[in-house]
Amino acid sequence: MGRKGVAWIIIGVLITTLIGLIVIKSDSFISANSLGGSEHRKWNEESLKGHGTDKIVQLTMEGVIAEQTGGLMGGGGLNAADFISQLEQTRLDEDVKAVVIRVNSPGGEVVASDEIHSKILELKQAGKPVIVSMGSVAASGGYYISAPADYIFANPATMTGSLGVIFSVGNYEKAADWLGYTENTIKSGAYKDIGSPLREMTPEEQQILQTLVDESYQQFVTIIEKGRNLPREKVLQIADGRIYTGQQAKALGLVDEFGTLETATNHAAKKAGVQEYELVRYSKEPSFSDLFSGAMVKSANPGAEMLKEILPDASIGPKLMYLYQS
Repeated sequence: MGRKGVAWIIIGVLITTLIGLIVIKSDSFISANSLGGSEHRKWNEESLKGHGTDKIVQLTMEGVIAEQTGGLMGGGGLNAADFISQLEQTRLDEDVKAVVIRVNSPGGEVVASDEIHSKILELKQAGKPVIVSMGSVAASGGYYISAPADYIFANPATMTGSLGVIFSVGNYEKAADWLGYTENTIKSGAYKDIGSPLREMTPEEQQILQTLVDESYQQFVTIIEKGRNLPREKVLQIADGRIYTGQQAKALGLVDEFGTLETATNHAAKKAGVQEYELVRYSKEPSFSDLFSGAMVKSANPGAEMLKEILPDASIGPKLMYLYQS
């Protein structure tokens, strides 16, 4: 390919990027003005059944809990910010009398889980009952966000528990040696590159990271203690990271009753004291910027995407996780 061909390719990429930025900015402007400048996303209401002024909202937390997901183009679920914005919409809507959250998640990031937990507490403080219906899996961070609910339903076969924190650090030192890859690290302090996947971890570094895990673990224990009104000693005994079935969790006091999503919805109506109500869920029509930005992220750097798949720790770094890893 000649110089002119390369030049035209570069110009094409720049123009495409510029168009994408303009579209994203335009969508943001329209969205902000349509909400009166509100920072909270306006979700469309989809009526499932019933009628009346009073509403009960069904929300779903599906998949890994994270600040970022695959979005509308992939990933299969909402990111934490989207889910929080749905919770906020239910809080601000005076017609919403109760919220049912279907949790089907193995957990995920510590910060994202805690932010969702805090928003659920705000919802309860606003006087709106929150009922959780556990799906196939509601473990670790999935349980963390369930713990503050007024009532928790599960299936006897639901996989829950995994109460604890994990911090995984890969070690690709031998693979790097085999590939002939070396990395020169210039750092300001002895622990600046702590958790590097390209070398063995020192005992001192392991102790530092263990302290972080222990701190987050104690926070998790407190969440369960307060949310489920259980003695701390009992929580410490059962929160050893093991997975529980719904039946075992019920015996331990981690869930209240067996039931389906419909059972949980009926309980929410009873808890809220409403008989005639409209059952709704939220949805959002994908904007052009959503589709465009998703495509851009996926096609911008195929090599980087491959690196994330092969060496995830090297590409995004290790994180504290409330996550059940099977």
